[in-house]
Amino acid sequence: MSYLKSAIDAKYYTPLVADIVGLIHLQGGMLNEVGSNGLRMLDNFQMGPNLVRGFAPNGIGPRDINPYGTGDALGGTKYWGASLELQMPFWFLPKEVGLKGAVYADAGGLWDYQGPTSWAATGEVNVPGCIPPTTTQPVAPGTCLGLQYDNTNLVRTSVGVGLIWASPFGPLRFDYAIPLTKGKYDVVQEFKFGGGTSF
Repeated sequence: MSYLKSAIDAKYYTPLVADIVGLIHLQGGMLNEVGSNGLRMLDNFQMGPNLVRGFAPNGIGPRDINPYGTGDALGGTKYWGASLELQMPFWFLPKEVGLKGAVYADAGGLWDYQGPTSWAATGEVNVPGCIPPTTTQPVAPGTCLGLQYDNTNLVRTSVGVGLIWASPFGPLRFDYAIPLTKGKYDVVQEFKFGGGTSF
């Protein structure tokens, strides 16, 4: 099993006015199969708040929508993302506190799942001419029991605010983002806490 996975992640910081810093973040990736052995589900890119804030980990992109399935994120072989952010200190706090605020807008997409859709060992199979399921009960003869997914290439967007703290343990960040556009099966997670980016 061979594949070529390419990704780019670029950030550009620029000082603006009155200690306000602008950030442009661009990213993208593509997965190409090499040979004819097929890709595994785990080979695909998995995206969420690392691409567009306001979504859960693995919260965007193709997902198992078969009512007999697991509802798991499948990932995709192509993605892109773009973010614009302004970071600024709180004027009413001493600089030694190390707190900054941020406002931002994100956009991105993940699509083109390539991987298996049937597993004979577990009975999850799609046979030629099978009927996509519409309900969980009962299982009609000729129903597709294998993977069904929505592979629409949608642009996800969000806007949000963040709090960045240059703590003694390294930069920490808290974000609150609201998705503006999302896919039907995407999973939203408005709050996020983690490591930040210092400038």
